[in-house]
Amino acid sequence: MSRNDIKIVEPKDVSSRQFLVQDRTSSSSTQILAGEPVKQAADGSPYVIKLATGDPEIGTDLFIGIAVNDSTETASADGVVQVAVVVPGVTLLEAKATTPANIDTQAKINALIGDCVCYDLTSTTFTIDENEGNDNNVHGLIIQGGDPAAGTLTHVVKTQATMQGAAL
Repeated sequence: MSRNDIKIVEPKDVSSRQFLVQDRTSSSSTQILAGEPVKQAADGSPYVIKLATGDPEIGTDLFIGIAVNDSTETASADGVVQVAVVVPGVTLLEAKATTPANIDTQAKINALIGDCVCYDLTSTTFTIDENEGNDNNVHGLIIQGGDPAAGTLTHVVKTQATMQGAAL
């Protein structure tokens, strides 16, 4: 996996808190790395896990935030991870686009502003999937802008896809 796939643009002083991560035998076989998005493992679970391709989804996922450091779980022992807790609709995030050619001009980025999409996890890198197509009822991210030279899109998380607003 890659570190720092997703960055917090603003506010710079996002509060963070520690969450439990289940041992790798019981959950994911890969460690959560700094800069990766995490969600609650299951409704009522005390654990967090990294998002997958197509997450966050409204009514399915409880997006928590972005890992501040690498998680400490092992194959046989639970661990912890510090997570910057995202405020829905407020915390501005940045990630590379899944297909950089789709955002290589400001006009192309402007056409995507307001689209509701999700993340893509291809191999080891999280990107924002601007190819996915707008689905306001399912997709938990809203594109806010971007930088064609850097190949990045800024985005916020919808309230309905977070622990603050989801009704699972």
